[in-house]
Amino acid sequence: MSGGVIKKYATKTLVKVRFDDTVKWYECSVPAFVGDNATAEVDGVEKTGKVEEVLLQVTADKSPVPFPLLKEVIRVFEDEM
Repeated sequence: MSGGVIKKYATKTLVKVRFDDTVKWYECSVPAFVGDNATAEVDGVEKTGKVEEVLLQVTADKSPVPFPLLKEVIRVFEDEM
């Protein structure tokens, strides 16, 4: 038997963010938790919304949105009380 390389699929962390009237999925390279605030681009404008869901180690075949269509979250932060 010959040895081979097992393919490692690219994985991403995805966050589902609710803005006033819109819910969108984004790629997130920083730690994020449900309930955090996230700033991202929506229709060419930066908006801040609430993180509703976080998916870790998502592969392209299991993603709710095709990887090429994902945009990156600009900033994630907790509520300041």
